[in-house]
Amino acid sequence: MANNNRIVLIDALRGLALAGILLLHHIEHFDFYQKPVYNIPWLIRIDRWVWDNLFLLVSGKAFALFSLLFGLSYWIIHENRVAKGEMYFLRHFWRMFILIILGIFHLVFFRGDILIMYAILGLPLVIAPYMSNRSILILSIVLLINPVNIYTFGSYLINNSVIDFRLPYPKVNINEFLVDGSFLEVLKINLTSGYEGSIVWSWNVGRIFAIPGLFFLGVYFSKTKMLTDKPLRFWYHFLVLTFMLCLVFDVIGDVWVQHIENKLHLGIFKPIIDGYFKLVMMFFMLSLIVIIWRHNNGKVWAAKFSDFGRMGLTNYILMSIIGAILYYGWGAGLYKYCGSFTTFLIGILALIFQMKFSSWWLEKYEQGPLEKIWRKITWIKV
Repeated sequence: MANNNRIVLIDALRGLALAGILLLHHIEHFDFYQKPVYNIPWLIRIDRWVWDNLFLLVSGKAFALFSLLFGLSYWIIHENRVAKGEMYFLRHFWRMFILIILGIFHLVFFRGDILIMYAILGLPLVIAPYMSNRSILILSIVLLINPVNIYTFGSYLINNSVIDFRLPYPKVNINEFLVDGSFLEVLKINLTSGYEGSIVWSWNVGRIFAIPGLFFLGVYFSKTKMLTDKPLRFWYHFLVLTFMLCLVFDVIGDVWVQHIENKLHLGIFKPIIDGYFKLVMMFFMLSLIVIIWRHNNGKVWAAKFSDFGRMGLTNYILMSIIGAILYYGWGAGLYKYCGSFTTFLIGILALIFQMKFSSWWLEKYEQGPLEKIWRKITWIKV
């Protein structure tokens, strides 16, 4: 029963993370940053309020939680195969290769795909079974702090000089293709400059280190069963600690970063501090959910997202298909008429639809359609 509660909690957390990603992608028009054509002052103010607050609550936090759960799920799969007397080492490489194929399919609709990056950065997880818990935790912390950031801060404090490790973005106006391009033209740009820009952005904001850091931290959480077996006292202490760290990074961002006059230094340090703030805020939210969940034995509102999270792969790709059809020029072209407030409402309707669809599907089948395909091909006998 305890193990089942653990799985439901993981599915619910994944569902919450996906819900946040879905709503954020909708107000962004799925990486199509084009303002609507209307000029209604009160609606523009509401749009700005929705944009600012949804970014504050979701941006970076939902992604971080989703990444943490990816590593956690890896360890559950590894444990299950070991319990059956099987070796998962080589199967993991094969499983990640299949994920790359699914990611390429996802790129057909959305250039901001994360699956390919997850597959590649998830390959080193195979060393986790040969590491102690302490080593895994240390490695994850080092990756989350980010060695490049450590060097940047050290160089700034010692020599008052900064090396710009950021990469230049592709010199292509992707919005032109999203406005007037056909489906095939958008597909071509997604598979080339579009995805290249996504990779560059991930490097520039530190996600290339954060993703494997969260993967290994997820393994640590799973091995130690922190979500379900760690005393609640720990989670209360962790809640307070992460809240205090949120305040610290918020103050650093307001007091120091905002007053940096050198534009190069400002462009480098702002995303670093912002990334740390989002990370600790995710841990604060996670602590709060775990505390509420365990006090109520899983009978909480968050449990409603478990089916949605259980079909995480299917829903992640489905949300992009729906979004591309709704907002891009080759589809309904709603980017012209819908600001943040309207797209937020559309996102809520899309979320309700996908949650209902997930529950309906899982009443008939054990897994989501893409989850079933991924599993079947993963365990195909050679």
